[in-house]
Amino acid sequence: MPTFHDVLDAARTLTPTDRIRLLDALWEEVPPSEWPLPTEEWIAEAQRRSAAFDRNEMSATPWAEVRIRARHKAGLDG
Repeated sequence: MPTFHDVLDAARTLTPTDRIRLLDALWEEVPPSEWPLPTEEWIAEAQRRSAAFDRNEMSATPWAEVRIRARHKAGLDG
């Protein structure tokens, strides 16, 4: 069975687009219950952004739209 480093080395030989596709495919396999907990820094940043949003200092875009744009920009969906 290949080791983590074997797989990582093989992934590094892929094109950038294929590496992104691999990341997406692997992430989709991880159930939310297994996601790592956010760090204190991440929580503080989320709280800062939430407060700025509440003060109308910034806007938000739905995740579905962000994901579509990111996948398109990465060449994953056409």
